[in-house]
Amino acid sequence: MEAPGGHGGRGLPVHESAKASSEGRSARDVQRHRARRLAMVGAVLMLASGAAAKASHCRKDCKQDIKSCLALVPPNKDCTGTKAEKKGCGKTHAAQRKTCRSLTKLCKQQNPSTSGTCLPASTTPSTSTTTTTMARPPTTTTTASTTSTTTTTTSTTTSSTSTTTLVGPITGLHYAPNHNFDSSGNYVPANAGFNLADVSSVSELYSLPGGVKGLVWLGLCNGADSSFLNAVQPFIGDPRVFGFYLMDEPDPTGQWTPLCSAANLLAESDWIHANVPGAQTFIVMINVNTSIVPVYANTYNPGNSHIDLYAPDPYPCRTEVGGCDYSGITSAVAAAEAAGIPPGSIVPVYQAFGGGGYSDDGGGQYTLPTASQEEQILAVWGALVPNPVFDYAYSWGTQNSDQALEDSPALQAVFSAHNATSAGP
Repeated sequence: MEAPGGHGGRGLPVHESAKASSEGRSARDVQRHRARRLAMVGAVLMLASGAAAKASHCRKDCKQDIKSCLALVPPNKDCTGTKAEKKGCGKTHAAQRKTCRSLTKLCKQQNPSTSGTCLPASTTPSTSTTTTTMARPPTTTTTASTTSTTTTTTSTTTSSTSTTTLVGPITGLHYAPNHNFDSSGNYVPANAGFNLADVSSVSELYSLPGGVKGLVWLGLCNGADSSFLNAVQPFIGDPRVFGFYLMDEPDPTGQWTPLCSAANLLAESDWIHANVPGAQTFIVMINVNTSIVPVYANTYNPGNSHIDLYAPDPYPCRTEVGGCDYSGITSAVAAAEAAGIPPGSIVPVYQAFGGGGYSDDGGGQYTLPTASQEEQILAVWGALVPNPVFDYAYSWGTQNSDQALEDSPALQAVFSAHNATSAGP
């Protein structure tokens, strides 16, 4: 699970280890097997966007690819947990099957003229012949050394030079919470191009440099009561306010954190919309299942909460996978959409922390992504949520003896480049 963390830890994983300890080893093994099978589907999901072009060969040439892709989606009988969890799992599988069947359309867009091939190959660095079922997201590479040509199922050794282009989400607003202000009150993340600040007071909002807006942290879920009104009213009428971060992974069951009803969030969101015109309301979503098979069903969506923006927060880089399992991002986005979150309302969350006292639900710990891994995280999200209202790097500040953006020049460089080129509409 990716659990709530409150104002001191927005996006903070807390109860994954508790969930993991309650599961038997055999269940975890099944989940890891499922993850490997889903990796292929994740690669397809990364490609599924864009308008189709006419191409007569695609229906025939993609037939076997579609069959192979569908074979990798687990049957719904493999779904476990409560009735709600099983339902959410089934919806995720349905979304994955739909994506498999869209290969013909994708072929018409990306490969209209090459008969005998469904999709064109991409390339990634390698020095040996390998067989792979997990596609790597697009990265920028230019090399005269040995490379491997990777399709969705195999890779073969060649000696050609390749260049592919990384494309992250395109948006004009970039957010990285925690420790945003130094001892002199200066907004520090601006140095890496972040222009949506984590603010909790009017004084912090007033101190922001030009061109930076504030996302006001509330962390309240008692409806539009006096505490809520006292927290929001000081910000009314200030054009620097982008919106309000109502809660971080609110729990509609009360199982992991205090119960937060959709009705209370609806009352808060409606009050803000009525009294702070143009302000957006936002939450990070709670995953009520495992990180391998995420489920957001029966939590919150625009229908029951009137909240504007929602962030699933899969963290792919972990010790137990020996790097980063990017398929978890595609699974999380599919699960969010299955729970009723419109694609345009999804906010991508990029892992930018690791180490420290946090345990994950796979028996390991989160690891700080390398620069190349962060670029791949951006690329995966870029294919799935190409034009979000804003994007979210967790975290600028460290919180539990971990590492984060504030002490990683390499990751700051990655985000500085991303934030500079992702100008948005």
